[in-house]
Amino acid sequence: MQLHPLKLVTIVTEQILKDQIVKKIIELGAAGCTWQEAQGTGSRGARRDAVGGGNVQIEVICPDSVAEAILTFVSRNYFDQYACLAWVTDVSVVRGKRYEKTSG
Repeated sequence: MQLHPLKLVTIVTEQILKDQIVKKIIELGAAGCTWQEAQGTGSRGARRDAVGGGNVQIEVICPDSVAEAILTFVSRNYFDQYACLAWVTDVSVVRGKRYEKTSG
């Protein structure tokens, strides 16, 4: 078994931002991403807004250059105006080619 070093980008933000962030993640070169509802509390308190849809956690496994582009985009466009945080983790995956975007 061979392991491939990649990055795991995790973004936790307001549910209302999910579609636009996911779209941009793909545009920036990720092969795909995963998201799920998230709950918690932090510097902005706990989100209890039924209208806004709560929080979402988006995860992306990608090459370093794509991870940097995603984090730059999120930090420049959402950190100041929304409840949003993001981090990157080093990961090793099997089937590393699955995380490379194919053309077409």
